[in-house]
Amino acid sequence: MTTNFFQNIASLNVPGNWKLTLHTDETGNFTVSAIFTALHNADNALKGIPPMLLKGTSEELDEGFFETITKPVQETAGLYNNLNAYHKELEKARLASKMEQDKKNKNNNKPKTATAGTNDDIEVGEPQPNREEMRKTYVQTMIKINELNAACKYEEALALLPSATDYPEKEAELKTKLADLTRKRDQMAQALSLFNS
Repeated sequence: MTTNFFQNIASLNVPGNWKLTLHTDETGNFTVSAIFTALHNADNALKGIPPMLLKGTSEELDEGFFETITKPVQETAGLYNNLNAYHKELEKARLASKMEQDKKNKNNNKPKTATAGTNDDIEVGEPQPNREEMRKTYVQTMIKINELNAACKYEEALALLPSATDYPEKEAELKTKLADLTRKRDQMAQALSLFNS
């Protein structure tokens, strides 16, 4: 007997681990429990994703199994990829923040020097960032956030969102964007949990 089951799995093009459990009852009906997990999972919370449950006759499952699981499996793989990317960016941000704090602490510990000809002390430190550079950085960041938003990568977009303390003149815009991205992230999580239950 030849089947194309494994060819269909390969055609999904989502590397990962599959766990399938089959149950047959006395009437010949099947219950199939299928769960897909990515190869490299950075988030333990994803271990709580429930399996997909399909019920039907052997003919119904032969005809509709892959059609039914394709979209949820691809969405799950996308979720794994988004979370892995998010964790990598979060780690970069954490390291960058630590480097910035270390740099600030180092500058704050520098001794003050007297200027020539006066008794006034001035603090030696880094110059304030150019407002034009800050504006350009803000615009580029918001463009990237909008791209991530359009791609439904809300966690990554939230991780990039600038702080209102860095851009006080944009506080209202940033609060609105934060609320919108948070709402969309939560809706997607809720939809995935409903879809998988």
